[in-house]
Amino acid sequence: MDFSKLRHRVIFLHPGDLRKNSMGETVPGYIPFKPSMPSSNDVYLTHDTDGSAVLKRRDGKAYSSLDALHDYSVAAFVSPMSGREYEESQKLRAETTYKIVTRFFPGITPQMRILYDSREFEIVSVLDMNEQHTELQIVAAEKGRKTAQNTEVGDGDG
Repeated sequence: MDFSKLRHRVIFLHPGDLRKNSMGETVPGYIPFKPSMPSSNDVYLTHDTDGSAVLKRRDGKAYSSLDALHDYSVAAFVSPMSGREYEESQKLRAETTYKIVTRFFPGITPQMRILYDSREFEIVSVLDMNEQHTELQIVAAEKGRKTAQNTEVGDGDG
């Protein structure tokens, strides 16, 4: 693995507690996950008015991008693989598939998400290259900015 190519910073997100989104559906909330440190529920993923993925603290205060990069990010290489458009509920949706390469971390699963540059990616597959536990190749899909994760803290209370 050529570690010099890992010039991007990504944040892994794992499913946390369940909450209700703006449509009343129960969906998992995603919280930052750094493989080398214990997980904390103090920070969670939400979206701003433009649909960009952002992290917030449980008290509702913004969690700065610089703090998030410092606290949770890992080095990776992000590269688009393919793109397609399809019709969903009579709306045209674009989907781009990305290859994300990072060093091996145990516990990375397709149930997780990836935050990169205020964009949220759904993990499609995780490959341990050559089963040597040195490199992960992750195939991830970036879908439309509006997702089922448009939630606010407290929406899951009842």
